[in-house]
Amino acid sequence: MTKLTCACITFLSLFCALGLAADDLRVTEADIKEAATVKPLPEYPVVARQLKITGRVELEIHIAESGQAVDVKIVSGNSVLTRPCAKTVSGWKFKPFQKDGKPTAAVGPLTFEFQ
Repeated sequence: MTKLTCACITFLSLFCALGLAADDLRVTEADIKEAATVKPLPEYPVVARQLKITGRVELEIHIAESGQAVDVKIVSGNSVLTRPCAKTVSGWKFKPFQKDGKPTAAVGPLTFEFQ
């Protein structure tokens, strides 16, 4: 096997293991916020407040056909802010997204500002 073939197989295996599919519906942040039925806001961590750490946290959230948040990836932000933010968002629930009239998995961005 070539290195490229091995890399492709590894990538596809990882993609499938995480439950991600190439045909997952890409949605906007507005779509995600509108579909969210349970969405507690992330708390500003005490340490971050004490150290006056501010900034934007960018996440990518994968939502299963059932409306459950199944994977939250940190895209960018200060780690003091990102970890608790991702943990909170992983508990969000959503109305299932639809594709051709059937529930489908979806993936999209979500951002938070801490000031």
